[in-house]
Amino acid sequence: MRVDHPVEMISEVVERKAEGHPDSLCDGISEAVSRALSKAYIKEHGSIQHHNVDKVGLVAGQSITKWGGGEITKPIRIIIAGRANYSIPVETIAIKAARDYIKQILPLSRDEYFIIEPMIGVGASELAGTVNGVVANDTSVGVGFSPFTPIEQLTLDISDYLVNDAVKEFPEIGKDIKVMGHKYKEEIDVTVALGFIDKYLSGINAYKKSKEEITEVLKHEFGIENISINTLDKYISKDNLFLTVIGTSAEQGDDGATGRGNRINGLITPTRPMSLEAACGKNPVSHVGKIYNVMARSIAERIYEETSKPAEVIIQSRIGHSITKPPLVLIRSDATKLDEIVISELEKLPEITQGFVEGKFRLF
Repeated sequence: MRVDHPVEMISEVVERKAEGHPDSLCDGISEAVSRALSKAYIKEHGSIQHHNVDKVGLVAGQSITKWGGGEITKPIRIIIAGRANYSIPVETIAIKAARDYIKQILPLSRDEYFIIEPMIGVGASELAGTVNGVVANDTSVGVGFSPFTPIEQLTLDISDYLVNDAVKEFPEIGKDIKVMGHKYKEEIDVTVALGFIDKYLSGINAYKKSKEEITEVLKHEFGIENISINTLDKYISKDNLFLTVIGTSAEQGDDGATGRGNRINGLITPTRPMSLEAACGKNPVSHVGKIYNVMARSIAERIYEETSKPAEVIIQSRIGHSITKPPLVLIRSDATKLDEIVISELEKLPEITQGFVEGKFRLF
């Protein structure tokens, strides 16, 4: 274990893509498929078998928006690529898991709006063996930090508020939301991209009024003044607005892929250390690209809870070596005597694996 000192940040940039963003949809589908496969393997074999379905791609469809409700004219394609043990009906399970997840996130979707294409092959034998031996599937790093800075917390809170709370008053809010916050010294600025649902709006004036009201609600709720929504909008016609049929730009405007969006803490933080691993969809037993990110976050959170000292943690793996004995744990913190925290968190591997299967961790 190596300990370094933290670096003070004057400027920060933070981003979050909510659940309905095409990239986040792919993350969610990847993880939903992995959980479904894991449960099926446990039922069939008593243990999770090797699989990785962290290569989901989304190809946007086409839609025609209309005040009061438009239509999807070309389906959205979801391609599920990866590797799995075919001792269970992998493709059937993957399709069902993907459809169930899409319905959960996009309630206005219909089966015909999405074409689900499993393209899952059989894993290489040497990698499949890492699950049975519980050794690292890859040479990689996991990254975590705690606590969030005020702008990081604000960015996450605004996104969650729009998805979970504001929608009760404004049903026209879709799940495709991207929040970008930046801070320089004490100055905060927030830009929001928000896909409105045409079914709940009667025209351009209703759209404009809703956007203005939501902006004011956010200013009041979070005590910030510099916040803008859908800055590309031009009030010429519906085609110049961020208007959707089911609440996502995936129906026409944007493709997506697993791992292109949020890290496991729910944020994209380019001014902080972060892993580029696509955690969602990786197997929860041996793939350190998933496990070490959660472990690093847990270690950082525990350091902060027990010492009140902020911490940034990087864990490096070595393929084929024990997951609970990584070759490097790098900690950036003013805290001291951290060996016991690190060792005890690394030994929680079985609990973490089970937590993945039960969906206990926020991964994007």
